[in-house]
Amino acid sequence: MSEPSAKPGSALSALRRGVNTAIVGLFVVLAAAVFAQVVARYLFNRPPAWTEELARYCQVWVIMLSASLCLRRGSHLAVDYLGPGLPPRLRRGLEWLSGILIMIFAAVVMVHGGRLMLAGRFQVSPALGLRMSLVYAVIPLSGGLMLLEAALRLPALRKEEERA
Repeated sequence: MSEPSAKPGSALSALRRGVNTAIVGLFVVLAAAVFAQVVARYLFNRPPAWTEELARYCQVWVIMLSASLCLRRGSHLAVDYLGPGLPPRLRRGLEWLSGILIMIFAAVVMVHGGRLMLAGRFQVSPALGLRMSLVYAVIPLSGGLMLLEAALRLPALRKEEERA
């Protein structure tokens, strides 16, 4: 199935571009932090603690934000033993069910991630001194992005149904 498209210049297009840019930027910061830690370990035999923490938080953010990207492209992890052997109509029904279940999961992630973010208001990370609510913010954010992308895939499934 093709990726649901967004009109250039639309809010959805800008949001997707922003997510892609954030993923690339966070990955660059992650790589720089790991490189700094390795250099400091071998040159000074004493790596700063903040590099490991920064790399860990960047990795979590990259993974969580990439989930919506994978969902949009249809490249998320899937068990596909049953689908190919089913008749086309039943296979599309299974794809719809899967899309709805993904939307429910994303909504749960969004709600409970929001609760976790609120609980993290009073926690501070040990090395960087960041409010943990900032670190946890990616959970409801990625849940919302996944929900959006899953919801945008359902009309694409409908169009494929009509073409078949």
